[in-house]
Amino acid sequence: MPAFAHTRRNNFRPRRPAKRTDPTRRRAPPSSALINAVIEHADLRDEMGGGRVMLRVSPKRLADPGVLDGLDAEASRLGDVAVIWDEREEVVFRVLDGRPASIAAITPPLSEDDRFALTPAALAYIAGSQSTRRS
Repeated sequence: MPAFAHTRRNNFRPRRPAKRTDPTRRRAPPSSALINAVIEHADLRDEMGGGRVMLRVSPKRLADPGVLDGLDAEASRLGDVAVIWDEREEVVFRVLDGRPASIAAITPPLSEDDRFALTPAALAYIAGSQSTRRS
């Protein structure tokens, strides 16, 4: 037997998923009714190339009363969702939800220690820059 025998060890240890400690809440993805409403009522079309088109609903179209029918709680999100439609395959390629999460859900409320005040130098700078603009 050789003086040095190589043995292979299995050092694989499954990692535990990282615990989520941030207090942000994730919004639910757009529902199929919302995606269908974007496809049906889209009046903004952006050609993406390769047979794909980005479909969105304009603010003017959102003002029409029949557009929001049947969406209930998601009606306010209709203007924030864009659908990339593949015209060759006639399928939804991707759904984009462009509305950011609310600031209240991301940041904790401010305390008195977290507030800021402008220094006298900053106030003088602002006053000086505003007086030169008006002249």
